[in-house]
Amino acid sequence: MERKDIDLDSKKEFSKKLNEQAGRTSSRGVSDVRFMTADQKKSWNQLGYILIPNFVEESFCDQMNNEVSEIIQSLIPEDSAFSHAYAGDGHIAIREMKPGENTETIEDEISKLFRIHSKGSFNAFIKNEILGNILEDILGPNIDCFLSQFIFKNPGAWGQPWHQDSTYFPFDREPQVAAWLATSEATIENGCLVVLPGSHHEHLHEHLPDERKESNYGYTEIKDHDFSKEMPLLLNKGDLLLFHSFLMHKSFDNKSSSRRTAMVYHFAETGTKFGEVDSPTNEWISIRGRGLDA
Repeated sequence: MERKDIDLDSKKEFSKKLNEQAGRTSSRGVSDVRFMTADQKKSWNQLGYILIPNFVEESFCDQMNNEVSEIIQSLIPEDSAFSHAYAGDGHIAIREMKPGENTETIEDEISKLFRIHSKGSFNAFIKNEILGNILEDILGPNIDCFLSQFIFKNPGAWGQPWHQDSTYFPFDREPQVAAWLATSEATIENGCLVVLPGSHHEHLHEHLPDERKESNYGYTEIKDHDFSKEMPLLLNKGDLLLFHSFLMHKSFDNKSSSRRTAMVYHFAETGTKFGEVDSPTNEWISIRGRGLDA
């Protein structure tokens, strides 16, 4: 099967578009809270993230993993020609540009699956009351989930370089909140998430193209920063990480022999405007407040 790399000019054009957001700042911390604990409030304001251990049962994670496999198998026939992306039934799958040596199934070659939070266990998760309560303390009473992605970190897959999520979101307000659910154990060896605590207080930095040959589409990199105080976040299956959309983060390469998976959602205040054209990976679904009556 012929595999074509993404040319550098395309990567530079993508990066140029993202950097229209460079220089934006976010000053919105949390003050008066109803649901957060004191430690959670402190962690959000000072570090830019909240870690909640054992947020869901491991069986719930297994259910998500199984549902994702079913979607991929129905979306991409095993004998299909190579493509960077596949679309069908409202979903978008992105293929891994640098698959491992021992691929056997189509899931072994997938990087991410988008637009799945309207169905099944993925939809059930965004209706979780505890999750909604914490999001309300950050975003207010009117909340949308606008993006979902299941991340396959297959053996041999490269990590994503340092970046800030808000660079990808040309919205009229901030912050947005990411909810990262570990559906498998996340370790240094299998490519866990790495954060730079407190970096959410900074502006959006310039994001340059990821120049590694066979890097995945959409990967860009912050290079003008000291990352010596980086912190790997080791997560158990079922742990939940909430983090600010300005927080700098990356992931390690998967050097293990097993897949590291995560289900990631992004939330915004209802009424957020996204410009003239919304991203095809977005799907705005109200989870709390006035948007439910729209």
